[in-house]
Parts: sequence; structure tokens; C-alpha cells
Amino acid sequence: MCVKKLKEVTVWLKQCRRKDPKLNECIRDTFQNMFPWLAKGIPEIGTQQLEPMHIEKVAITKGQGGVTLQGAFNNLIVHGPSNTTALYTRMDLRRGKLDIGLFIPIIKVEAKYDLKGNILLLPLVGIGDAKLYLKNVTTHVQTRIHFPKIKDEEVMVASSMKVEFSLAIMRIHLSNLFNGNAVLGRTVNTFLNENSKEVVNELKENIGESLSGVFKKIMNDAFSHIPTKLWLIDD
Repeated sequence: MCVKKLKEVTVWLKQCRRKDPKLNECIRDTFQNMFPWLAKGIPEIGTQQLEPMHIEKVAITKGQGGVTLQGAFNNLIVHGPSNTTALYTRMDLRRGKLDIGLFIPIIKVEAKYDLKGNILLLPLVGIGDAKLYLKNVTTHVQTRIHFPKIKDEEVMVASSMKVEFSLAIMRIHLSNLFNGNAVLGRTVNTFLNENSKEVVNELKENIGESLSGVFKKIMNDAFSHIPTKLWLIDD
């Protein structure tokens, strides 16, 4: 398989210098500049269109606490990530760390769900379609990075990632709860929306693990094909 490598600096790639005292601000601008281009896909490095984002699966496995659920959201189609704002970056080259803060004003998700368990003592059982609306999502991404050589070119690669997030509003609708029982389905959907922050807080760890895999792939699909000599310049 032919691995594409960027050959020269282009309009979507902002250059930074490793010893710049304002390196963090520069790296933030580098990410910010790339978001609109990633949304459309960048043929030069072989990245696919990011908007809408397709996520194969977000597994839910929680056996204790106020929310106990087993199952997953599958075949997620996500609109909104291309409007991401990079709030900050903190790069520590010596320790191999890169922290990123992201803000997304609106995320809309369509998916299939298969869930069974309890939400704050209320039973939830169903298989069907799910729609989610998330507003003012703030994400904090902690990344371990290293700089291997691939085909004699140094690149940046994320080896591990941890994602934490918060949001202002979540609205959700799950169809076909309790085998299509309209009364029970309406009750559970209303309860979920009235208690959305508590539900999200209970599931943050599960969701964060799934998001870390998605974000890590996006970062590596891009930066493993961009030699650091083009954007992270030695003085």
C-alpha cells in the first residue's frame, strides 16, 4: 500500500518553531487552521472527509452507580465537528505530551442503539434508532506523542489518548423502547432529557474511552503523513 506523505508546505498547514516561546499558541493555530480542511478531506495526505463523521461503535458497559447499562450505539453519523474551535494546546516535547482543549457549539448524532439496563432506577430496554443533540461541548484531550521516522521522514504519532468532556445541553430520542410501547417509551425519553446531565456524568468514562479511539485515529491519519520538518521546525 502506498502511504502518502506531504511534500511541501501548503495553505492548510501553519508552521511553528520548536523553540518559539509562544509554541503553544502556534500549535493551537495549526490545529485550528486544519479543521475546515479535514472536514472536506485532504487528498495530499489521504485523509477522508470528516464531516459528517462516521463512528462504528460507542460501547456502553456500566454495571454500578446511578446508571447501569449494557449495549452500544452503532453506525453513528455525527454532524458538527468541523465547527470545532481549538481553545488551547500545551506541547511538552521533552516529555512527549500534547494537551488540547476543543469547543464544539453543536453536535447532532444519528445512530442505531441496543441498550438494556437502568437509568437512575428507571428501566431502559430497546433496540432502534437514536437521535442526539449536544450543545456547547468542551473537550479536554491528553495525548502521549512520539516522533518516529517513517520512510526516513520524522512524523508525529499519538501513542495514547485520554478524553474528558462536558456539555451544556443534551437532547435525546430513542425509538422503539420496550418493543414499541409508546407510553413507556415516552416516559423514558422524557426522563432522559430531564436528567441528561446526570446521565452523561454517569457515562463519561465509557464515552471518553470511545472518543479517545476516534480522536487518536483522526490525529494519526493526518500527522503521520506530515513530516515534522514542514510544520514543527528546528531552529
